[in-house]
Amino acid sequence: MTRPSMGQAEQGEDTYTAMIEEWTEGNALTRWNVSAVQSRVYPGVARPMPDHVDYRFVNGWVDTGDLPCREALREEIKTRVVALEDVSYPEVYLAGDAGDVDYSDFCHVPEWRVRYAQVMVQNPHAQTVRLRVQTAGAVHVWCGDTLSHRFEPFTRNERQTSDFAIDLEAGEHLLTVRFEDLHERDTIFGFQLQLLAGSGLTARIDFSESEDVLQSALNVLEGLRTVDVFHDNQSVRLTSDHLSENAVFVSCLDMAGQGGALSKAQPECTIAVPAGCPVLRFGVALDGITLTRKIGMTVMPDPKWVGGKSFAARKTAFLERQACGDDIVVALLALANGEWDDAARDAFEAAVMRVEDRYDCADFRLMSLLWIWDRYRDKLDPALAARLQKAILGFRYWMDEPGNDVMWFWSENHVLCFHIAQHLAGQMMPNAVFVNSGKTGDEQNALGRARLIKWFDAIDDHGLAEWNSAAYYPINYRGLLALFTLTNDAELKARAKALLDQISTMVALHQCGGVAAGSQGRIYEKELLAGPMTELGAVASLMFGGWHVPGKDAAAVMLALSDYRPDPKLTQLAYPAEGKVLRAGYQQGLDGNARLKLFKTASTQLSSVEHHMPGTKGHQQHVVDLQFASNPLARMWVNHPGTLRHWAEDRPSFWAGSGRLPDVAQADGTVALLYELQKDDIPFTHLFLPQQQLDDVILENHWVFVRAGSGFAAVWSAGVLSLQIEGLYGEYELRQHGPICAWVLQVSDANTESFEDFSARLRAYAPALTQDSLIAGTLHLKRGQPRDTLPRLSTTPDIEFKTGPSKKWAALRDDTP
Repeated sequence: MTRPSMGQAEQGEDTYTAMIEEWTEGNALTRWNVSAVQSRVYPGVARPMPDHVDYRFVNGWVDTGDLPCREALREEIKTRVVALEDVSYPEVYLAGDAGDVDYSDFCHVPEWRVRYAQVMVQNPHAQTVRLRVQTAGAVHVWCGDTLSHRFEPFTRNERQTSDFAIDLEAGEHLLTVRFEDLHERDTIFGFQLQLLAGSGLTARIDFSESEDVLQSALNVLEGLRTVDVFHDNQSVRLTSDHLSENAVFVSCLDMAGQGGALSKAQPECTIAVPAGCPVLRFGVALDGITLTRKIGMTVMPDPKWVGGKSFAARKTAFLERQACGDDIVVALLALANGEWDDAARDAFEAAVMRVEDRYDCADFRLMSLLWIWDRYRDKLDPALAARLQKAILGFRYWMDEPGNDVMWFWSENHVLCFHIAQHLAGQMMPNAVFVNSGKTGDEQNALGRARLIKWFDAIDDHGLAEWNSAAYYPINYRGLLALFTLTNDAELKARAKALLDQISTMVALHQCGGVAAGSQGRIYEKELLAGPMTELGAVASLMFGGWHVPGKDAAAVMLALSDYRPDPKLTQLAYPAEGKVLRAGYQQGLDGNARLKLFKTASTQLSSVEHHMPGTKGHQQHVVDLQFASNPLARMWVNHPGTLRHWAEDRPSFWAGSGRLPDVAQADGTVALLYELQKDDIPFTHLFLPQQQLDDVILENHWVFVRAGSGFAAVWSAGVLSLQIEGLYGEYELRQHGPICAWVLQVSDANTESFEDFSARLRAYAPALTQDSLIAGTLHLKRGQPRDTLPRLSTTPDIEFKTGPSKKWAALRDDTP
């Protein structure tokens, strides 16, 4: 990224300050004047879709074909003529290192959005410049009033490029880009404009402020970050890596009244932010134009311990302090307790509206709404009960029913919830006609049941593609708990219980330090960076006891209200006794492509997925995870980023998921990772190192040694480690540059050796990266070695304890009173 220069210029009688950016070959413009968004709901014509679900679930994008909304858009663009509109440009967008204009967002209904971006290009001599535009939506580019390029791929989150040329005379040229996209759920909305060939070009944005004021504002905003990575008490401190003598007032554009002045004399300001992982827009206003950028953050209340030896005792303690925000579970719990109030009514009506309007994720809400209908409809106001019944009868229960929504029917968790909803709704209203399909309740029940059998059979054969997911296991819990509690079908009830038992075992294995940790099939940054405040963490604290941060408690509340009770002996897996070593191995994922390994003691947990599609492009797979028991925020991992933008909508993102998947192997407390990055990949992999949450940290060129409580860990890097000093993750991020990146993670604890002896031992027997292999003790990863001949493992975890002679978990469990 080229930092801008400033210059004074005159236009008529006015003097202005120009923010000037050099535009050199191979680089994209990073600062644009941007208009306000124009938007409208864009549903298309309702129709059924062919049912192509084959119950072979994958971690990644599923090609669904065009939904009705996109079909309608493609028809519109065949004949439309797009004119350059006269709009205002109240915002200056700062792209930062990512180099593109990005307004990505999540929309629960189909929505079309468009913006304009503009900049003045100064050209020193007549020349033909060649440009490359990148977008997943559509762009129109004007030079002055002349349309220079039109590119409309509309490929939904798959960025495409198009090259074109513009003949420029010497002088100034106003460049305008109209960018648009159809939003279907998560949508990457934006563009990038790169210079392929041209010389001496600069881009200019004009301001009426003085050069000094503009430079200070730009510096502060481009360096803006939070002081800490983790925040408590709903208080977030802001600072900047580039403070100036002038005070610059930074406002939070998403929360009125929040902001403060920053300068060298006043390097911090504090804002109040609700608990969660919000991504907020911040701005500096300059005479009618606002410079903007986004920052994500993690805000958590102080965790409290959920104790009690029995499930009943933990249930009482948990329900006294649970918090579900505005989730429909608020209404379910209120009805169960006979404590209906305005908050419960608001949550109920919001959930019913989402079902009526077929918002994406409405199937999740139906798990609780069907529970309410079955158990508590007599406690509802008659008008609310009638509205709920109408919503249930009018819902679209599968893609083969007519619809023009963007509900997601293809992922493992959504398929489960849609089938459960269809089965239970039909069971509860057997003689009613479901108006969207014209089927009776009995017919819906039978269809839902048959489809659920297919889903359960697939999971029995392959395991879960979203293994250990702190984001999606709670959805499985919501669905399976509703099915187990409400179904009249004995087979479905038994299969729901069996899978609940299996998932609960996996949760117990990977619970550590109050965090639902471990390698995961799908993960987001909010689950990684707010580990103790996840919905799955709340479930684990209720089942086994542990640290609990209220806020994401819906699945746990449903567990408390359900008929299901986990095996109390699973607590031994969640909390191994001092001196015990727990090992586990099993497989999940399509055709067993996720071979999971776990090494766990009372103080440390190291988990990985072995040989999972190495060398291919990744998605949301979290391939290695190291968690300490002494502190829920003492968590480390390695990944290859999918984007340079922090807290992005991209999947994979900066910290969550894998841009390029490595080869991975684990033997006890050692994990080896070997990355082979490709030409267009981000050229580094990186380690998340929460130094402020650790008790001891030793940084060396190729080693990191850390201690948290009585647990130890070491990370070896084949390349020299580069500690990032500035930015949102300054002091927390260590990079290893590619194209070949090798990492080794190892754990131990004070029951085995001292921290000093641990560090000395590993330095003496350091891993080695040869031309074709990574060698770490008994682990030997060979580049390009085929992995399709590995023996198949069971989808049920093979668990072993060792306190002397090894003992299998099944035998140990049976022997334990």
